[in-house]
Amino acid sequence: MPEISKTDTLKAISYLEEAAKLYDALPMQKCKCRAHMIRLLTTKLKSKVYDKK
Repeated sequence: MPEISKTDTLKAISYLEEAAKLYDALPMQKCKCRAHMIRLLTTKLKSKVYDKK
């Protein structure tokens, strides 16, 4: 499986963070839950990007 570059991963993280902000702004509970799950994913991706040497 090919490696994903650090810049591509950081760009995907920024898109996911923007999506989480969008879902947080919506009033429905399912959107709040989705925003929470996206934040968990971005945290996991950030740890993989910054821990990788």
